[in-house]
Amino acid sequence: MKTYPRAFGPTLHLAAVALLGTGLLLVPGALQMRLDWDLPWVLPGGLRVWVAMLHALSFLLIAGLIGAVWAVHVRAGWARRENMVSGLSLLAAFGLLGLSGLGLYYAAGEALPKWSAVAHLLAGGLLPLLYGAHRLGARAAAARAWPRWARLARDQTARASTARTAP
Repeated sequence: MKTYPRAFGPTLHLAAVALLGTGLLLVPGALQMRLDWDLPWVLPGGLRVWVAMLHALSFLLIAGLIGAVWAVHVRAGWARRENMVSGLSLLAAFGLLGLSGLGLYYAAGEALPKWSAVAHLLAGGLLPLLYGAHRLGARAAAARAWPRWARLARDQTARASTARTAP
């Protein structure tokens, strides 16, 4: 990602960790409220509102960052035909999370909010696995594109590099 500012990667990862962390804190309340599960621990009401606010704020930040990723990273990967399945899976999961999140807030009736909650929880649980698969695929693609660099990186693991030219 040589075209992004230096702080883009850490900002993206920090926003993703905040989104995942707040989502994990909200899971027991969602299971209790939407699916009528009896759980031993849920966030207290006042704290749940603040965590939900941080979750929504993290999503807005991630949505903007995904737009930046779409403009450069996705288009370049699509042109090279690299990591397409895992990349499209990630984008589909984020899309499902956005739509199901709207369903959690605005869906009417009895069945639709429950299905929105189930879809949101499943997609949110799969997202770290999809991201890990995407990163592993990126490493494999880099090893194919730069076999000498990959061999050197494997041979010189003790030596740290600050160069930003390699992927």
